[in-house]
Amino acid sequence: MYPNDIRPLTSLRIAAALWVLVYHFRDHLGLDVDRLGLVAKGYLGVDLFFILSGFILSHVYLSRWEVRTFNYGSFLWARLSRIYPVHLVTLAATIAIWLVAMKMGATFDPVAFDPAVVPQHLLMIHAWGTTPTVQWNFPSWSISAEWFAYLAFPAAAVLVLAFRRMAWAAVVMALGVFALTFWAVESHGLPLSEVTRLGFIRIIPAFLLGAALYQLGKTVSLPRGVALGGAAAAVGWIVIAATLRLSDAAIWPAFGLLIFSLAESSKTSPRGILSAAWMVYLGEISYSVYMTHLPVDIAYFHALGRVAPGITGAAAWTAWAGVFIATLIAAMATYHLVERPARNGMRKHDPFLRKPAPEPNHEPVI
Repeated sequence: MYPNDIRPLTSLRIAAALWVLVYHFRDHLGLDVDRLGLVAKGYLGVDLFFILSGFILSHVYLSRWEVRTFNYGSFLWARLSRIYPVHLVTLAATIAIWLVAMKMGATFDPVAFDPAVVPQHLLMIHAWGTTPTVQWNFPSWSISAEWFAYLAFPAAAVLVLAFRRMAWAAVVMALGVFALTFWAVESHGLPLSEVTRLGFIRIIPAFLLGAALYQLGKTVSLPRGVALGGAAAAVGWIVIAATLRLSDAAIWPAFGLLIFSLAESSKTSPRGILSAAWMVYLGEISYSVYMTHLPVDIAYFHALGRVAPGITGAAAWTAWAGVFIATLIAAMATYHLVERPARNGMRKHDPFLRKPAPEPNHEPVI
């Protein structure tokens, strides 16, 4: 049986976030880090987040659905309190930085910063095919996709629970949905990894796989050695396949093995580096890390271009490393000043609850 707080999965979130950050910062300062396949595949960190989301949401809410105590309104309110305050603040920060930079003479792609699509961002529907491309705080397309998955959670619950006596079949089903989605998108000449403005398509198989893996974990338990071996094998394959730039279809299923194996390891022992308090803390702030990194990117590298234009060599590497520190500082401030207090405040005023109810002591991922 899984513990209430699956600490290794919380810690895994920061690894996924940093993988995405390295990918998004790769083109700055002419360092050519994109030549490394593991960096070039960093966009897959989002898919890891999506599978984690399906797993953890199922961990928290699927049993409530089974015993008919699931409150859909409170569920959506809790999810909104989790993602919307930071989304709103980082969107506002991106707009403010854009305005200041424009006044200072900087130029931006007008397609990527179009005021006409701000309403779609405010409604979190900008990854539902309502915008021509990703815009403003670009990473927030995945939050729009998450919002779609939250709205559709009852459908996922019904589908996964239909396989409760053959949980493995639910995993096969989810992998089949991924294969079909991957083929359908790729057959139109667009890699699934580039499906961002239609991100709701990209999250469907990932969210289903996470939910199916949780259901499988309710019916089987792996010995700790086997679980850790599975996690190590998954990490090894992800690193090798990404380094060799293999197809995303060859890498994606390994995320499921990694998540399932780490979750299984938590059944038998709380020990390990991924259960360390500092790793769990980094996992807790990973959403703020992910959502603040583009505003930091814009401000940091525009300022660097004015203060130290044309830097190369060791100075460039040092400056590039500095953006990660700046992002971490911004994320910590956002987490403690915005994310956590806003989430707690909104949950205390849940309009869908007639009386206070205890909250789970762990948080679903983005």
